[in-house]
Amino acid sequence: MEKINVTTSEQCERTQTEQSEDASFGSPAMLQETVQDADYRLGVRTMLAITALALGNCCAAFTNSSNTSIRFQVESVGGANLASWIGNASFLLTLTFGPIFGFLGDRVGKKWFMVGGAAIGVIGACLAGSAHSVQRIIAGQVLSGIGNAGCIVSIAASQEITPNRLRPWVMGYTQALASSAALLGTYCAGAFVKYESWRWSYYMNAFVYAVAGTSIALTYFPPPPAIRRRETLSAIFSGLDYIGIFILSGSLASLILGLTWGGTTYPWGSAPVIATLVVGCVGLLGLGLYEGYCKKDGIFDHRFFANRNFAILLFVCTIDGMLLLGVNVLFSQEIATLFTTDSVRIAVILSPYLITSLFGCLPAGYFMYRTKSYRTILVIALAWCSLFTGLMALLTPSRLTWSYAFSALFGIGTAVTTVIPVVALALSVPSFLLGAAGTLSISCRALGGIIGITIFTAIHNNRLATLLPKYVAGALHATTQGSAASEGQLLGEVLGALANSPLPPPVALEHIQPPLSKQAIGAVLGALSNAETGAWKYVWVAISAIVAANAIVACFARPVGQNMNQHVESALEHTEVRARQMEIKHAS
Repeated sequence: MEKINVTTSEQCERTQTEQSEDASFGSPAMLQETVQDADYRLGVRTMLAITALALGNCCAAFTNSSNTSIRFQVESVGGANLASWIGNASFLLTLTFGPIFGFLGDRVGKKWFMVGGAAIGVIGACLAGSAHSVQRIIAGQVLSGIGNAGCIVSIAASQEITPNRLRPWVMGYTQALASSAALLGTYCAGAFVKYESWRWSYYMNAFVYAVAGTSIALTYFPPPPAIRRRETLSAIFSGLDYIGIFILSGSLASLILGLTWGGTTYPWGSAPVIATLVVGCVGLLGLGLYEGYCKKDGIFDHRFFANRNFAILLFVCTIDGMLLLGVNVLFSQEIATLFTTDSVRIAVILSPYLITSLFGCLPAGYFMYRTKSYRTILVIALAWCSLFTGLMALLTPSRLTWSYAFSALFGIGTAVTTVIPVVALALSVPSFLLGAAGTLSISCRALGGIIGITIFTAIHNNRLATLLPKYVAGALHATTQGSAASEGQLLGEVLGALANSPLPPPVALEHIQPPLSKQAIGAVLGALSNAETGAWKYVWVAISAIVAANAIVACFARPVGQNMNQHVESALEHTEVRARQMEIKHAS
C-alpha cells in the first residue's frame, strides 16, 4: 500500500467555517487542508469500499443497457408511440433527484441514499421485467431512475475516501467497471432477447442493484460529513434549500416532459409542448436568480463559482452526455435499420465502441494523476470524438467494417471525456460540497443525454420523412405497372405500413392489398435502407458539430493541479485522521 501524508480535519473544518462566513468565500484551493505530518495509509477497508461504490455506479450503466432492446420490448407489449419514455423516464428521475440527494448527502451523510436507491432500483427493475404493457415498463423505469439518483452519489463518495491526488485513479477504476457493466449488460440484453426474453435484462438489473446495495451497506462506514460535524440536524434541516429543491425538480421535470413529448406524443408546436418547455426554461431562470440573490449556500452554492471551472465543466458534462448516452441509444437503432435486427449481432457491432471506452478509462485517470493536468488531453479527446463521429456519417449497409473502425476510435475519446471532466470539477469545488457538485455533473450528463436523444431523433425523423416518400415512390414506379393515380394510392399504403405497422417492414409489406410482388417488396426495402442511411448521416454530422463546439469551450477551463494534494475528506481507515473526523463539534 502507498504511504500517504494527510492532515487532520480539525484545521480544515475551522478554515471551512471561516470561509463560509466570508461573502467572497475564497478560492477552492483555500478550502483544502494544509498538509501536516499525520500518517494515513489506504488499506483494505478503503479498497473494498471503493469497489462497492463502483458497483453503485454500475447500476446506471446496466439500466442504460436495457434501452438497447426497446424496439423488442414494444414489439412484445405494444405502445410504440410511448417507446421513447422507456429510456427517458429513468433519465428524467435521475436528473431531477440526483442533485437533491447529493445536496442532502453533503449534510446528513451519503450511505443510506445509495443503499435506499439500490433497494428502489430492485423494485423498479422487477416491475419493468414483469410488465405486460409499456406503461408498466415506464413505471418500473421511473423507480429505477430514482434508484439511480441515489446510486450516483457513489461517485462523490468514492472520491471523498481517497486523497485528492489519487482521485483520477479512483474515477478511472470506477468508470472502467461501469463500462464493463455496460458491455456485459449490452451482450446480456441481446442474448436474452434472442434466446429467452427481454424481461431477463431487467431481472439482471435487479440483481446488480441488490449486490451493489448490499456491498455498500457492508463496507462503507464513513465519518459524519464536515457540515454535520459543525451543525446539529435541526439546524441542517431548517437551513435546507427547500425553495431551490422545489424549483429545480419542477423546472427539470417540465423541461424534459416537453422535450420528450415533442414530435412523438404531441406536435412540436402544440400547446402542451410549448407550455412545458416555457415553464421549464422560466423555472430554471428563476432558480438562477433565486440562488444568485437569495440563497448563497443552496443547491448551486456560491462557493462552486469561485473560479470559472464549475460552469465550464458542467457544460462539458452536458454535451458529453449528448455524446455518451445519445450514441449508446441511437447507434443501436441505426445498427438495426442498416445492418441487422438480430439482437446478439447488434451487441457485437456495438462492442468496439464499448470495449475501447472501457480500456481507455484507466489510462485517462493515470495521465491526469501523473501530470496533474487535464485540459490538453480533454480538448484533444473531444476533437478526436468530433472527427470520428463525423466519419460515422459515411456508413452505409455495405460498410459494416467502417462502423467497427470508426466507433472503436471515437470510443477511445469517450473514455477520456467520461473520466476527466468529473474529476476536474470535483477538484474545482470545496471537498465538503463534493456530493452536490458531483451529482450536478452527473445530472447534467443525463440532461445532455435526454436533449441529445430528443434532438438527434428529431433530425433523423425529419430527414426520413423527407427522403422516404421520394425513394419509395421511385422504387414503386420502377417495379409496378400502373397509372399515376394507382401509384399514388399504393405509395400511401406502403408508407403507412412502414410507419404504423408493429410488424417488421418485410412482413408488413406482405400484408398490403393488393399484394406487392417480391421484386417490388425488395425495391421498397432497398428504398427504406437508402432513406435510413441518409437520415442517420445528418444525425452524425450534428453530433460531430456539437462535440467540436464542446472542445472549444473546454479550452477555457483552468488547471486544478494545485488542488491535487494529500487531503482526504472522509477517512475510512482507523487512524488519527478518522478519529478527528468522527468527532462532532457543533458550532456555537
